[in-house]
Amino acid sequence: MNSTETTKNNNGESFEQFSFFIRYFKSLPKMWPLVVIPIIVCVLIILLVANHNYVPMYTASTTFTVNIKDEQVISNQTAFYDNVAAEQMAQTFPYILTSNLLQRRVAADLGTALTSSINASVVENTNLLTLSVSDPDPQKAYDTLNAVIKNYPPISEPIVGKVTLNILDETGVPTTPDNPKIFHQQILCGFLLGLIIAFMWTLLVFSINRTVASENDIKKEFGLDSLGSIPKIKNKKRSSKIYRYHLITDSDMTQVLGESFRKTRNKIEYIAHQQKIKKILITSASAGEGKSMFSANLSISLAQAGNKVTLIDCDVRHPTGRMIFKIDPGYGLSDYLKGDLSMEEYIESSKTDILSKGEHLTFFAGGSAVSDGTALLSSQKMDKLIEYAEKESDYVILDSAPVGILTDSVVLSKNVDASILIIKNDFSRVDIINDAIEHLCENDIQIIGAVFNTANN
Repeated sequence: MNSTETTKNNNGESFEQFSFFIRYFKSLPKMWPLVVIPIIVCVLIILLVANHNYVPMYTASTTFTVNIKDEQVISNQTAFYDNVAAEQMAQTFPYILTSNLLQRRVAADLGTALTSSINASVVENTNLLTLSVSDPDPQKAYDTLNAVIKNYPPISEPIVGKVTLNILDETGVPTTPDNPKIFHQQILCGFLLGLIIAFMWTLLVFSINRTVASENDIKKEFGLDSLGSIPKIKNKKRSSKIYRYHLITDSDMTQVLGESFRKTRNKIEYIAHQQKIKKILITSASAGEGKSMFSANLSISLAQAGNKVTLIDCDVRHPTGRMIFKIDPGYGLSDYLKGDLSMEEYIESSKTDILSKGEHLTFFAGGSAVSDGTALLSSQKMDKLIEYAEKESDYVILDSAPVGILTDSVVLSKNVDASILIIKNDFSRVDIINDAIEHLCENDIQIIGAVFNTANN
């Protein structure tokens, strides 16, 4: 592989990765619970842990001067020695605090072990020393402070000499903790942690629930040829369900749908001519992907091209053909297959002027819905009906139930030459579509291609 091909491959992979993340971020609004829930849970958990581990600390402190008591010190040097004594006391404070002697004396005064945190600091070049005691109990912090002030000078005397401590200021018993319950940092940490978990979670869900987002994905994901695409259509603002279906014969749909179906029809006719295909099964992986609307429009388009076409609504569990063509309810395929009427009666009841004169389209409606379509569709009555349609038509289009949900499409496999899979934009998961394709292939149903449906029907 030369450098040009390598660059093209790298650019292609980069574009696919970029496209993947663009689709991921576009899908986030649909997955908002998967984003919000981890953030809320993480914030609550961290707040609960922080609240459980929260220990208020109260600090009692005092500031005093350190004065030397040595009478031999020259008067003009007293301040210097006072400063030195204060600095020495602060420097030796940690060592004296850890001495057993001070701890025993303070504990004796308190009547309990010394557990408080004690610190001392000196203001530079002065004899001012600040002593602070921190403890969860404010009263204990204050009592410990007084005990240290009382016992500290005599214990430090061997090191710094005799000194007096003149208290200038003290806090008394502290009333507010040094660390109030303000969990801003914990909330921020919980939010960030939840955001990371939400990102990983939604990315995993998006990867698992990956759908088909473009016509190019059909070849890449499934190895199927694309026979065309159905453009996005703006629904009419009416309440009745029949207006969810759009036909190329509608006056306002001619320009929108007509050209796309002509292109798709030409591809299908070419393949059918090359492979001598006459009976075509239209199915999908899931319900709601637009297979019935496609079947109706393909049949119309084939008939407009001068072909004799028979369309059979084989989705006996959920027949929609009458709604699509706006035909009044009546007998249908299920009634014929159950034996409620003969084939001649069924054929006679199916005669209707769907298209203008000179365009031959016969529509066999589905009839009343049934719960078990597999048994009916596998009967000899169904075989005879398809044989009749094959003799009378150039093309027989079978609108079947979704192959990913029911086995109705499979039982029709013995009566068809090939199948077309309808894939709706961002609808069925890739793995579900792959299962549907595998199911068709296992039953020796040839798939001549797929149609990408971006319409909102």
